[in-house]
Amino acid sequence: MAVAQENSEDSKSSKSQTAHRLMMSPTTFKSLSLAIHNLSVRELELCSPRRLLTSVLEDGDGPLLQLSVNELDAVCRAEILTGRVKVNIRVDSSVNDRIREFREYAQRRLGRPVSVIEAVNACAYAMNGRV
Repeated sequence: MAVAQENSEDSKSSKSQTAHRLMMSPTTFKSLSLAIHNLSVRELELCSPRRLLTSVLEDGDGPLLQLSVNELDAVCRAEILTGRVKVNIRVDSSVNDRIREFREYAQRRLGRPVSVIEAVNACAYAMNGRV
C-alpha cells in the first residue's frame, strides 16, 4: 500500500526532470552516502541523493555560498572525484537550475569550469558539516 501511494505521489508531482549519470570514486561515493545519512538522521526519514541536492541547493543563503575559495578548490576536483561507482541522480528542473547556478558561481570564484560531479560533491561536503 505504501509503495502504491508513493508511486501515485510521484506521478502527481511529475515535473520536468533531468538525470545525471555520474561515475564516482569510492571515496566520493562514501562522502555522498554519509551526507545522505546525515540528512536522513536530521529529518528522521530515509532520504535520497535527490533529496540531498534539493535540500542543500534550495537553501538560498546556505552553506554552499559560505564556502571559501580554498574549500571550493578542495572539493571541486573532478580528477579525484571520478571513478568506477555508477550513480544516477534524477532531479527536478528547478534543482537542476540551482546546480547550474552553483557551477557558474564556483566557476567565477575558481576561474575554471566546475562539473556536475563537483557540484554534487560540494553539496555532500556542505551537508557533512565541512568534515
